[in-house]
Amino acid sequence: MGDMDKEMGRTSSEPVRTGTTEFLYDSSRHSLGVRVVEAVGNVAGVDETEITASLNAVVDPEALNALFEDGAGGEVRFTFDGYRITVTVSEDGTGHIYVE
Repeated sequence: MGDMDKEMGRTSSEPVRTGTTEFLYDSSRHSLGVRVVEAVGNVAGVDETEITASLNAVVDPEALNALFEDGAGGEVRFTFDGYRITVTVSEDGTGHIYVE
């Protein structure tokens, strides 16, 4: 596992499912919207600043964060920059971002 994988919180260098990469999320450390863009950049092999798609065009980042506030866990799925994104968050504010 490379330094970028460790920084991104990738739990493994192997995909969870074929074509899927998993990243950790912790609401006390990261904004969920920013974390999604970082994860997609990592999978695409580019810096997140090079991603031309706007997350705002797909989902409201503030609303995305609000879904999981106050101990509300759950799951949300959407497509961003050609990748299928699945976000799962537990009641403690930690979770996973799956990029396929």
